[in-house]
Order: sequence, then C-alpha cells, then structure tokens
Amino acid sequence: MDGRVTRGTLQKIRDGVITEGPVFLKVSQLQPLGKKHKGLYSDGSDSMEAVFASAVSSLIESGQLTNDCVVKLVSFTCNLVNESHKLISTECEVDAAPDSSTAQQAPIKEESESQPAGSPCKENMPSNTKVETQASSSPMGNKRLKVEGTGSSTPHAAKRDPEAMKTPAHPRVASLASSSRTPQPSPSEQPTPAPAGPPMDSPGLSIGSARKAVQPIAALNPYNMSWTIKARLVKKGPKRSFTKGGTQSTSVFSIELVDEQGTQIEASVWRDLADRYYDLLEEGKVYYVAKGKVKPANKAYSSVRNDYQLHLDSGSEIEECPDQDTSKMQAKLSIVPIDQLSLFIGKKAGIDLMGVVTDVGQLGSVKRKSDNSELSRRDITLLDTSQKTVTMTLWGETAQDKGALLEAQDCPVITVTACRVSDYNGVSVSAGQRSDIQINPGAPEAQALRQWYDFEGRTAPTQHAGEGLANARGSSGGGGSQERVTFQQLTKSPAEMPSPDAKPEYHNATCTVANIDPQQSMYYQACPDNNRKVVEQNGQWYCEYHGKTYPSMVRRYVTTLQCTDHTAELTLNAFNEQVEGLLGMSADDLAMLKEGNPEKQRQYQALLKKVQWQDFVVRIQTRTREYEGQLRMRYTVQSMKPVEYVAESKRMIEALAKLHVKVEAG
Repeated sequence: MDGRVTRGTLQKIRDGVITEGPVFLKVSQLQPLGKKHKGLYSDGSDSMEAVFASAVSSLIESGQLTNDCVVKLVSFTCNLVNESHKLISTECEVDAAPDSSTAQQAPIKEESESQPAGSPCKENMPSNTKVETQASSSPMGNKRLKVEGTGSSTPHAAKRDPEAMKTPAHPRVASLASSSRTPQPSPSEQPTPAPAGPPMDSPGLSIGSARKAVQPIAALNPYNMSWTIKARLVKKGPKRSFTKGGTQSTSVFSIELVDEQGTQIEASVWRDLADRYYDLLEEGKVYYVAKGKVKPANKAYSSVRNDYQLHLDSGSEIEECPDQDTSKMQAKLSIVPIDQLSLFIGKKAGIDLMGVVTDVGQLGSVKRKSDNSELSRRDITLLDTSQKTVTMTLWGETAQDKGALLEAQDCPVITVTACRVSDYNGVSVSAGQRSDIQINPGAPEAQALRQWYDFEGRTAPTQHAGEGLANARGSSGGGGSQERVTFQQLTKSPAEMPSPDAKPEYHNATCTVANIDPQQSMYYQACPDNNRKVVEQNGQWYCEYHGKTYPSMVRRYVTTLQCTDHTAELTLNAFNEQVEGLLGMSADDLAMLKEGNPEKQRQYQALLKKVQWQDFVVRIQTRTREYEGQLRMRYTVQSMKPVEYVAESKRMIEALAKLHVKVEAG
C-alpha cells in the first residue's frame, strides 16, 4: 500500500478530528449504486464504507479509479447512517494505481516516526496468528483472527488458544478478536478528546451536546439526517401564510444559501421556525443550519441550480456565525452570452446574465389578472462583448429600487441570476422575484467587460439579439409573428373577419402617430385597489365592483391614437402604460393641464402636438368585436417603443438582401 496512507486516519475522520482533505486511502469492493458508486476505504488498520458522488463516479466509469487504487481525498463528508459511518467523496484524485507486487510496497506509516508501544505490527504478532479482512455488509467490514493449524476463522477463534488468552501482548489484535463490527483503536492510537464546544479554529458547530462537523452543500443527500452546513444567506423571500382544511394558519418563507465552495441550495422555512426566524435572518450574514430534511428540488418552482432543497421545520436549528469572511461565499454563475440567448427560449430553468446597462426605461406598471392590482415594471437594455443587445424587464420592487440605482449611474455592469428567456421581440429576458441583481460586481469577468466597454464597446456597432428570429408559436394565440406587417395587411373586410369568439392575434408593425384628438376624454377615474371605474358620490368615489366608497381615486389612460404607415391608417386603442410612455407623464398630471386654466390648456394642446409624427415600433392585438349588430376589428396596443434607427436600418437592409436572393432564385 502507498506509503502516504496513514493508520488511524479513518478513526480521526469519525471523531471529527479530520474534517477536510487531503487524506490518502485505499479503495476496494467498488460496485454501482444507482448513478453513483460505493466501495470500501481502508487506511491499513481500519475500513469504512465509501460512497462516491456523481462527479467522482466518472473516474470509476472511465476506468481510472479501480479496486486497490490509492486515492487522494480532497473533499469529503463523514455521515452516521443507521449507527454506521459512511465516507461520502465529493472530490478525489487517483494517487496510485494497483500494484501486483503489494508485498514489496512501502509499509504504512504511523502518525509519528517512532512506533507506539503495543501497536499491531506483523513482526510483533505470534507466529500462528494473522489478521484477515473479509468483506461484509457492515460499512466497517469484519476483522477476523485466523489461528494457523486450527482451521477456524471465526472472530472467537483466538479464545481457543490458551497462550493468547494469557497475555495479549497486542491490544489491537485483542480488540479485533473481541468485535467483528467496529474495530476500536488502542489507547496509544485513541485521539485526545476535543474540549466541549467548537474550538475557535475549527469549523464545527455545537448542536445540543454533540459537536457536528460542517460539510459542504454539495455533499447533502436525502439519506443523511445528521448534517450541519455553514453558508451565507443570499436571498430571503417574503413570508406567506395559508390555511388548509380549516386548520391553523401555517407560515412559510424561502431562503437561498451559498457556501465557500460556491454551491447554492434553496431552503423552505416552515411553521414556528418561520415565525421565529423571519425577522432575525438577514441577507448577507453567515449561518449554521442543521437538522433539516433534504428533499429533491422541484425545478418548476426553484431558480437555484441544485438537485436538492432543504425543508426546515420545528426540529431544525439555525445559528448565526458572526464575523465571517464571506468573500468565498459567492454563487458560481454560469453566464450565458447575449448572442446565445435564443437557445434558452421557453426553457423553465433560469439562466445567469451579465452585461453593460446601456439604457434604462421609465418606470411603468401593468395590471395583474388575478386581482387587477398594479405591478411595477421597467425595461433596461444590456450589451456584452458579442455586440448584441437584449431588453430585460424588471418587476415589482426590483423595478423601483434597482431601476432607480441603475438610472443614477453611467452604464454600470450588472449580473442577474435566474433570468427567464422568452421569444418576445425575437428574444428578451425577464428578471423575476427570485433573481439576484449585482451592480458593478468585483468578479474578473465583470472587470473585463467594463474595460471592453470603456475602450471599445461604447462606440462599437450593436445589433439586437432577436434580430431576424422568427417566433415559433405562430401568428395567433399569446405569441404572434415577429415579422413586420403593414396596416394594409391588418385591415380586413367583414367577410375576412374572424369570429368574435376566436383567439386574438398579435402582430408587430412600424407606424407614425398622426394625431391624438384633444377633445377625447383621455382617461377615466379608477378605483385605487382594482383599477375599475368609480363614480363620484358626495365628494367620495364609489366602486360598484367592490361595493365600497373611497375618499380618493386615481386616473388611468384610455386613449385612441390615429396612426399611419405607408399603406393605410388605423385607430389604435392604448392604455395606461403605453400612453404614459408616449406622453411622459401620468394621467393625474395630464388632468391638471387639461382641466386647468387657459395657460394650462395651451400646454396640454402643445404636449399632444409634440408627439405627432414620431415613429414607433408597436405590437398590436387584433380581434373581432360585435357592436350594434355589426362586426368591427379592434386594434389594441400591447407595447410601443420609439424606433431605433440604426437597428431599423439594418433590419431593412437584411430584408432587401433576402428579397434580392429570392429575385435571383426566381
């Protein structure tokens, strides 16, 4: 066996004296265990069941790691399962291949240069006694004593030798004879017990009365209940409460944790533990977490790339670990270049994105379909070294808080985790509630992007990542074609109109705002809770939908726009978000001009004329409506953005090139 394999290593791992690598052990009895492998580790005097993680199993499948190899364990975890220890290997290297001349290999070294008295050495054993290691179902293996000449190999065979019963000169041999399950070290090999509580220089944690060794998140699995991790709290979600079956209300919230290896995991904190710790847990702080359940992650609802998630309940423990260096506790990001975003369209798993913020849009809002409440949103434009741009939508508090920070800076670099990619405008991304946005991070990749933009990217020609991409969902339903259409194509005769029950269709078009009638109402009085129309009653505002009276109301745009292109003219219906972006002010502010004194009314007229004859790229919903027994087409603006003339010119040049190819082919 390799000379670096040291007796007593496995016992020290059991006792928590050794908690991290490198250590050297010999491997035997390898066999598959699902997608993983298991086997037996030996240090020359002791053995322990080995479980190899998926990353290490590739070494076994490739033939690099075989029986009788000596491995260098870099990262591992020792777990107590059903009263036996298992050594889970998460990272290891093959140090020495099997050698047929094992008899001539260097002897196994002890912890000290001088051999301790009473230690089991072959030279000091009786000539008729030898130690045999036989495989068993126990993770520790069975140590048997075989007495030459008796023909017996049972653990009690040594007791039949009267000489061996008199003076056991070798305590280690005697202990092996007395137990076939767990070999006990001799007094000289027994490590000094650790003092109560975790030492200042040890990663251990005192949980109750037992000292637990901290293990990496990557080593967690559903088969081990006795674990402790030390991790930084990256993100804490809102606490929710629900009642099921008329029982008492149950509280729950989610947190995301990352350890020093950069591995992330999501944890759900439930019931009493959620009520007790929600206000105490703070993002950015380091905590010990123990005694939770490890469950398979539901990838449909999780943005963390981990096969498992934690379930923390009343039996779980959370303890703050103050004054910790968190520089290594950063999540490993898998950055997707902007020019490759189209490969992730429609996939449930989120992606990580990094780019320079070249434009920050105005803060707007949309109505939730569930309760008609307002949800803030803001669009930003990102650019990376591929010279491609993409529009990212921020939602809720992120749109308000992070959006304001981005707006105040000059083209900052950001990283965004857990982004969802959609096919809107060819390709676009959305930062959800679980996304984490870092502004001007210190990562080397971010610094390189910053340098590229300052010296080259600021003046480099760019192109939208969705340019030329066709939407795979067709020309109807929720998606719609990304190809530009003309107003002439949208105009339909009564015979061509679809049924009023048919699904709406969506189209993109380039148009010019020809006129906004100043005599139209422009807005309506809305309920502040659900945006439905309210009526004034005795100085207050009554909502028929809720049956409530409110002291105030809010105005929301509902405006018709006369728009035209080179083929036809259409009347488009626009609502609050689109008109706010068009006019640059809220409906309440516009009402102060429209309903004010003559000077204010002149400003109102001037504002509407200011936006005339400006070009926009619009996304239009078309559907048939019946009005007084007649069918009519209704055109509703879904989004409205000013034309980017450089990008638009490139699009038109590409369209001309395609037309030229078709003409030549014809």
